[in-house]
Amino acid sequence: MSPTAWTLAIDFGTSNSAAAHSGATSGGIETLSLTHTSNLMPSAVYVGAPDHITVGDAALDRAQQNPAGFVASPKRLIGGGPMCTVNGYTFPTYVLVAAVVGAIVQRGKAAHAGLPPAQVVITHPEAWAQQQIRVLIDGAAQAGIDPARVTTISEPRAAAAHYSRSHAMQPGARIAVFDFGGGTLDIAVLTVTDENAFSVVAARGNNGLGGKNLDALVQRWVEQRLEDRDPNLVTYLRRQAPLDVVQSLQDSIRRAKELLSEAPSATITVPAPTGRQTLQITRDEFDELIAPAVDQAMQLTRATLLDAGITHPEQLTALYLTGGSSRIPLVQQRLGELGPVATLDDPKTVVAQGALVTALAEAAPATNERGVVVPGAGDLMPSWHGQGPSAAGQSAGPRTPAGGQPYGRQPHVAPEFTAPNPTAGTPRRWGRIGAIAVAVVAVVGIGAGTVALMSRDDGTPDPATAAGESSVAATGEVGKDGGMIVTDEAQLMSTLPAPLKDATTNCIKVGFSRNDALKMQCNFSDDGALADLKRSDAGSYFMLFEVDESEAKAKIVGIRNGTYSQGKGTLVEDDNRLSAADIKLASSVSDSYNIDFASTASDLVVTVFGLGSVEDGKTFLTRSGLIS
Repeated sequence: MSPTAWTLAIDFGTSNSAAAHSGATSGGIETLSLTHTSNLMPSAVYVGAPDHITVGDAALDRAQQNPAGFVASPKRLIGGGPMCTVNGYTFPTYVLVAAVVGAIVQRGKAAHAGLPPAQVVITHPEAWAQQQIRVLIDGAAQAGIDPARVTTISEPRAAAAHYSRSHAMQPGARIAVFDFGGGTLDIAVLTVTDENAFSVVAARGNNGLGGKNLDALVQRWVEQRLEDRDPNLVTYLRRQAPLDVVQSLQDSIRRAKELLSEAPSATITVPAPTGRQTLQITRDEFDELIAPAVDQAMQLTRATLLDAGITHPEQLTALYLTGGSSRIPLVQQRLGELGPVATLDDPKTVVAQGALVTALAEAAPATNERGVVVPGAGDLMPSWHGQGPSAAGQSAGPRTPAGGQPYGRQPHVAPEFTAPNPTAGTPRRWGRIGAIAVAVVAVVGIGAGTVALMSRDDGTPDPATAAGESSVAATGEVGKDGGMIVTDEAQLMSTLPAPLKDATTNCIKVGFSRNDALKMQCNFSDDGALADLKRSDAGSYFMLFEVDESEAKAKIVGIRNGTYSQGKGTLVEDDNRLSAADIKLASSVSDSYNIDFASTASDLVVTVFGLGSVEDGKTFLTRSGLIS
């Protein structure tokens, strides 16, 4: 039997990497074994030369001979500049990424009779800028993967996608993802905007807080316990011990830390020139040691929840834990004060599995009855994916590094972007109100009807201002990507057409977009002019909206191409093609309808939930003043 096409998802982590693949036999979602004993692989690399890089455990072994060639966390170098210098060689940072990706691809090929993956999806932090994401894509290209076959997804979206496979959530529900890995802590709050589709409304992170910090606290405890017993051993460990001895102690500390998640005590073995010494540490002692670090994590989590307007635990549907450090009982206990805690299988691999869920859904067959090109997420949302249309299909010519010898292909060079450099705990106010689909249902063809609502000479507002009373270009601020945005609540409300604004109630701020535009949510009044358009049994009837010039331009293209409805919606436009909307079924198991709307006249972007029918959607657009 010949091997079948398969998809690979890579969670490129700070300390460890994980992967998932569509199983060679089952075709289902499976974690990929990256070593003989584990589904994880250290992200570490050892650079003998730019064309000879060792990864994982082998890199740790080589580091004992020459520490100058060792990079414990290549991911931390991304964003620090396009080039890096290791072991006397200067070369593009993506070369280190290529080594890790290439090693994982080889493990995958071994499980698929040597067949390379048809598609690769790589995860990244929510806050990464385009140029950082570009490094991942260039690294995959350097590893021999066609850039046209590479996609990316943020880590919290991937985690949410994994959970959505088995837990149905209503639009408007809010979830949080607490990702506590070996080297970093990242927290994100997401709003469910459609069936298995999410918008990140708040995100924060601390790049200096992770499992390795907890290991260091335990190592300090070990040294303090040894001070009275054997001070010479402490001096040896701190100043004289070779790398393999230090690594052996750190491995023992890490194993003890992991065991304490299940057992009341654990043993730490301390290597010494004259033999070994052992220490017992209890869970209570461990909890006391890490309490200050856990306090930091809780403070960051509370701040992120507040960014999203969440002040009570019951406002969260669930708080999902990912990353190995999230398994620590004290962490889970403290998080239980902030929301309903839910673990996602093995927290170390759920991000990779969720990324695969997304990739398989987006790769499902589709037809295009409108006769237009349906762009991918990278085409429509460059500020999220960091891979514009030019990335696909780029050939890569040879490139010569500092040493003068070509070491491989040169991936497409992306335009320069300014990368954010948030301090630890600084709000990362990015996200998308427009649903970024992670649907697990198959993507079907475009078969939508098109309706053009013509303007009239009877006093109806001009289409250029129908979707908003004022032009944001005259009064807005400049977003991260140079486009105009609105960040003031009163000003954002004023951009709504009067009939729409008058029909709303309980309007709240829900976060900020990636470009720092304010995002708000409003319910529709039960006695307002739009009340009769709600589906009678719909759980919620509300809208999410923002004013963001760049998002509006991208959104209107996606609406016209049927991207947000998988081609099954009804397109409605004004005659000047300044505003467009797509009316679609909320989900494959729902009878209610949603609207995706964007206007390049006012830069207003709106998503409406809970309508009764396509006709109700058309009536909503005209009655609200969005399209006249």
